[in-house]
Amino acid sequence: MHLNTLRISVIVGDKAREITISEEEAGNKSLLQHLQDNGIYLPALCGGHGSCGKCAVKVVSGLLKASDADESYFAPAAMSAGFRLACTAYPTEPIRIVLPDTHEEQFSVVSHFEALDRIVIKNLDRERIPIEKSPVSFARQVNPAQSGMVSLHELEKIARLAEQTQYNTGKNKVYVYRDKETILHISDKPKDLYAIGIDIGTTTLALALVNLQTGTIQGRLSLVNKQREYGADLISRIQRANDGDLPRLSQRIREQIGEAVITLCHTSAIEALDVVKMAIAGNTTMLHFLLNLRCDTLGYYPFTPITLDRVSFYYDEVFTGPLSCKVDVLPGISTYVGADITAGILCSNLYRSSEPVLLLDIGTNGEMALFIPAHGPGGAGKILAAATAAGPAFEGGNILWGTGSVPGAIASVSYQSGGFAVQTIDNQDPIGICGSGVVDTVYAGLTHKLILPNGRLRDQTTGLFLAKTADGQDILFCQKDVRELQLGKSAIRSGMDALLHQSGLRYEDIQQVFVAGGFGFKLPVASGVGIGLIPQALESKIRLIGNSALGGTIRYLLDRDTSEILPQILSISEEFSLSGDPYFNQLFIQNLQLTSD
Repeated sequence: MHLNTLRISVIVGDKAREITISEEEAGNKSLLQHLQDNGIYLPALCGGHGSCGKCAVKVVSGLLKASDADESYFAPAAMSAGFRLACTAYPTEPIRIVLPDTHEEQFSVVSHFEALDRIVIKNLDRERIPIEKSPVSFARQVNPAQSGMVSLHELEKIARLAEQTQYNTGKNKVYVYRDKETILHISDKPKDLYAIGIDIGTTTLALALVNLQTGTIQGRLSLVNKQREYGADLISRIQRANDGDLPRLSQRIREQIGEAVITLCHTSAIEALDVVKMAIAGNTTMLHFLLNLRCDTLGYYPFTPITLDRVSFYYDEVFTGPLSCKVDVLPGISTYVGADITAGILCSNLYRSSEPVLLLDIGTNGEMALFIPAHGPGGAGKILAAATAAGPAFEGGNILWGTGSVPGAIASVSYQSGGFAVQTIDNQDPIGICGSGVVDTVYAGLTHKLILPNGRLRDQTTGLFLAKTADGQDILFCQKDVRELQLGKSAIRSGMDALLHQSGLRYEDIQQVFVAGGFGFKLPVASGVGIGLIPQALESKIRLIGNSALGGTIRYLLDRDTSEILPQILSISEEFSLSGDPYFNQLFIQNLQLTSD
């Protein structure tokens, strides 16, 4: 039986698309799901539960019935103007909608890191080999030491060499580049070769292109992880994966990485085939999505992953594009202390310290690793690692006027002459508030008694007025926003407190604190200490090191000895589970208070 269909016209910027849905689908799927089915991106940080407001669209033609969530979220004027939440809207007739500019293409993602000054480049072996027309196979001539074994990808390189030699007899010597016994590249003249490191974050995606001979970073690229359309946090996305959306989550990140790699090569003016190595880090869930691995067991006790091992494949097995290099996915420590922390430990040299050192990665997830030196000579020491669900408040999520680090986001807040003074990214007109602005706002409100230590606003009726948008709307910081920050702050601080308690160390014993991650790089330290996020004893010991996960992938690519170092790091690392720790649960209630030590 032929089903009637209805059309939805979608305007994104200066482009328009039409999608067609059946009457049956119209009753069973939300507008947000229809957009996702057709590859149209719209953030939905709450996972499509009608609470974050980020999937708002504007209906300019046709009727789209308002939901209870619409009436709770939008003012009457906005409702009359046609604004609806896509996740709670079920179209029943043809409509024309406009998707708002999320500014996410301008999202400021941290792709810088510290560590390159400590990296010793031990990577490529180059040898000039004569090639002859003889009964001896080209493979044997190129790699005479090989033990009768060669990979298909190596054979493809050698076959291209054979073709060149056949028709260009004047060039009978070639340059063979190897990483140990693996052939990376063959050419008839010396050339620079490159590698790409990738950090897959819950919120962001960052790439760096490095010259393998010089160690120079040739280019960087950063963007928003478009899996945000399936939820801002890991649990939301795991649930979507378990409900049947794993192939889409996997395809989304694979396509995004493939496009990003080509863009990075193009903007850096290099040939894609000159990229001969790639390394990827990310939390365990993100890597499961990348590899299209089942996530059923990640969200339930005992939280068993499919793998935490280092995984290797060739580029064209997972991604599309002209590259043919080998890709290594770095190993993780546990389900919730993933390869991003392994890479951070590698980047920061945490494992080589002679004193207690703390690595703190603050983002949607709060991960931390504490190095405890060995007592007595000859010991390797120990790394105690933990993870806690900080939530998206530090990155502007679940905040009424929250936004990412985009131009116009309020990034710095102070209280002057009876009101708030704000500074935005790129000094653009205010459009919302990002994570650093959230922390500043709470600290300023606390200092001037507009927010009480228990988190209550002194005046709960309107919230705190911060600024006006270009079109005259009031940007307010409300009671719910304070609560979101309290939950995130307490999760991070309680995790640190419990980790120190488990180790038997005091904060005074910690000699250095490496603060990493997107929010961590922009952390307003004084405000963080003022609300109790960071202990006062650590304030002078903090070093902001940027994207340590990305830095770890670059270190891995440049120093081939790290393939032996990683197992050493894993052998001295163990997870301290916070979820079952009574001390952590007790601290969590106490640390909701907004007070410094």
